[in-house]
Amino acid sequence: MSPSREIIRQPVMRRPPRPNTGTLLLYAYKRFDQELFASLHEAGHAGLRPKHGAVLANLDERGTRLTTLARRAHIGTSAMGELVDQLERLGYVERTADPDDRRAKLVVPTTHGTRVIDLAFRTIREIEAAYAADLGESGHAALREALTRLAERSIRQRPSRRATPPAP
Repeated sequence: MSPSREIIRQPVMRRPPRPNTGTLLLYAYKRFDQELFASLHEAGHAGLRPKHGAVLANLDERGTRLTTLARRAHIGTSAMGELVDQLERLGYVERTADPDDRRAKLVVPTTHGTRVIDLAFRTIREIEAAYAADLGESGHAALREALTRLAERSIRQRPSRRATPPAP
């Protein structure tokens, strides 16, 4: 058995001869997330959690309405509101009046929030550079191209829902 098969386990009773693509994507994403948040925590941002990325990754520099943040992150507005509340308590964002519509509020990054967003972008560049070193420039480019196609497809199409489960 190869070392990768011992490390990457399928979360099913009957394991296929090799891990499925979803499992491989999950392991790669989890490692990416761990590296990113370890860097943020080491830099003094211990209160941040991966779920906060739904806000920080979708903020516009001058602020973004909560409904827009929720839509961009593909989560409900109440869940987004909770995340914004948490980040506001931690000092990363603040709510301000929308200059285009005084009835609406914008979620705006504070100076502290802008610093952590900048750090996250630098860390992501470092992680990507490590991928390029591991895979080679052409391998990394091919990975990004394949993942871009899959992401675009998922944006265009919702998963099909079967009326009945498939036959055994």
